[in-house]
Amino acid sequence: MVRFLIFLLSAFLLGVLQSTLVSLIFPVFLKPDLMFLLVVFLGLSFPLLPGALLTLFSGLLYDTFSGQSLGLFPVIYLLIFFVLKLLQTFLILGEALPFRMVLVALLMGFQVLLLIFLPLAVGAVTEPLWPLPGWILPQVLATCAACWPLFYLFRRLDVPPAEEMSASME
Repeated sequence: MVRFLIFLLSAFLLGVLQSTLVSLIFPVFLKPDLMFLLVVFLGLSFPLLPGALLTLFSGLLYDTFSGQSLGLFPVIYLLIFFVLKLLQTFLILGEALPFRMVLVALLMGFQVLLLIFLPLAVGAVTEPLWPLPGWILPQVLATCAACWPLFYLFRRLDVPPAEEMSASME
């Protein structure tokens, strides 16, 4: 329960940070996607139900703070979370930072495809909305650069379930 609440608060703080400070410091095409990194961490580190609830909350926060119509990012983030859970059943997703950076880059590519084709699939738009090619790579690189400090912070904040259980019994 403590672990869930810590990451619930982290999602809220990252949403506020993403929509205020990061938007002021970085140009639009170079903003790291901090909430996306939290979703990747949740997919790699949390059990299915609590991780899915936190991912859903993160997507709703992202939609709320960015002014998007509610629903797009919760669906995208949940799909990314479940893809990570599916990958974990077939692959050993290690702790090595270079591997995590490559994983984040590939998942961001998947997110871009979902952002292009999901609104088209549900009938929200009549033709695909193509992002500018010069925006995708810088944002992926900026997000991958933010992997190391954020994953380090998330690991420091994370209370493994075994420690949480022993702490509540004392």
